[in-house]
Amino acid sequence: INAEYGRSMNYCVLFIVIGQLFFSQGEHPATPDYKVGGLLWPQPKSIVQNITQYQINPSTFSFQPTGAVNGILSRAFLRYQKLCFPNNVLNEIFRKHVTKIPSPDAITVLSVFVQTATEADQIQLGVDESYSLTISSTPILNAKTVYGALRGLETFSQLIMTNLNTYTINATTITDAPRFPWRGLLIDTSRHWLPVSTIKDTIAAMSYNKMNTLHWHIVDGQSFPLESKLYPLLSQEGAYHPNQIYTQDDVKDIVSFANDHGVRIVPEFDMPAHASSWGFGYDFMTIKCYGRRDEYDFNDGWGDDPMDPTNPQVYELIENFLTEISTLFPDNWLHLGGDEINYNCWNIPSINAYMHDHGIKTYNDLEEQFIQKINTFIKAKLNKNLVYWQEVFDETSPFIGNGVDIWLDDKTLLKVIQQGINGIESFGWYLDNLGADWSAFYSKEPIPSGATPAQAALVLGGEGSMWGETVDFTNIQQKVWPRASAIAERLWSPVTTTNVTLAIPRLAIHRCRLVGRGIPAQPFQPGPGCY
Repeated sequence: INAEYGRSMNYCVLFIVIGQLFFSQGEHPATPDYKVGGLLWPQPKSIVQNITQYQINPSTFSFQPTGAVNGILSRAFLRYQKLCFPNNVLNEIFRKHVTKIPSPDAITVLSVFVQTATEADQIQLGVDESYSLTISSTPILNAKTVYGALRGLETFSQLIMTNLNTYTINATTITDAPRFPWRGLLIDTSRHWLPVSTIKDTIAAMSYNKMNTLHWHIVDGQSFPLESKLYPLLSQEGAYHPNQIYTQDDVKDIVSFANDHGVRIVPEFDMPAHASSWGFGYDFMTIKCYGRRDEYDFNDGWGDDPMDPTNPQVYELIENFLTEISTLFPDNWLHLGGDEINYNCWNIPSINAYMHDHGIKTYNDLEEQFIQKINTFIKAKLNKNLVYWQEVFDETSPFIGNGVDIWLDDKTLLKVIQQGINGIESFGWYLDNLGADWSAFYSKEPIPSGATPAQAALVLGGEGSMWGETVDFTNIQQKVWPRASAIAERLWSPVTTTNVTLAIPRLAIHRCRLVGRGIPAQPFQPGPGCY
């Protein structure tokens, strides 16, 4: 049977079980238990299933590598041994009414064949994440890389269904690969600092959704919570509190954890605007432009002092800082922001005199000079690909970066790819728009209308953005999930996977899967919940 999950055999098996439920006078009508499992998120590229079932005994089951293996894969086996067999039971209504499925054949091993793997493996943009998975009496997972194997292990864990304390899985054949290579989530640790444990939980949740890029907006105008050993005052004076600083060991730990989960980390250091916190410890870095209402005022505006593009010390600090920090982030991409500069802040005598002396006619030209200097340094010394917010594309010609992050409108992405430039879609996927429903995110198509196939190939993917003004460790997971799951499926699954109605049962199961794994994803519709 080859169909979307609304018609898949897992769906049928789920409701074969639920069909055993009955209700008499005074009882609530039959209610699905969302912890049964078996429905996949995101939807794979190709799936064929039948009604043959196999039982899995957690005490005897194991993963068996048959090809290349490294620490990433070995640690994943330990992790998924627990994730495949959650220590939970069904709710009392289900326990009261369900009739056990006849005991099927058992499988004891999933063979995992990875073509190439080394201890030096580090996820980068474009790594092969494809895999194939066959569930039979001798199940096997095949992947070219360990990162493809991670995606396949996640799928395997989701295929397993639980009936009371019995675990079963349907005969299944899956061939899968992501539609886009950049499937991201932005977190903001400047507006509100997030504990390392919260960042790790977010990364784990991303892996459960087959997302692979954490866009870490580490610093902004409000605070500078990242340790620099060359410039210690950046965090000592720029962080909200001494306990709200990411040490360099913290960063290495987070990057390693992310790599284990198949997630790359792309740091963002926004410049020249949103820079107030750079100036808290090093006053020469910024032009003081905005006042503060009182000590409780942490809003944008106060934090938007721009850097001084006329001061050689500014470039020296940026170049030394980025050289130092680039060793902590092995990813080939770096986000340098470039958004929302208020040119009025540069309209002061010293900057105007500099512009006159150097033949710079407009503040836009001054910004372009700043960006060009930093860009040239990074290309020559750090060998990083650079992505900017779309204002840099709009205001510089020719565009000098490697990618444009679109956030302001639904027109610019087409212009970007028509010029042969890589694009990343963030517009329409702002998770800090707390009133935006998951279905709106799910329905958004990232490839703009009118793009040729060659132009469409330049859309690297997209991101959900959870800006930090209204979230901290107490509520970020609830606000991100499962709405970001909708974005994850849009970026992984085939272009034809668009039916919101058919997605609802799968998302309901997946939301409870996240809850069962310790991610407090919020409900998206009425129902029995995950109890």
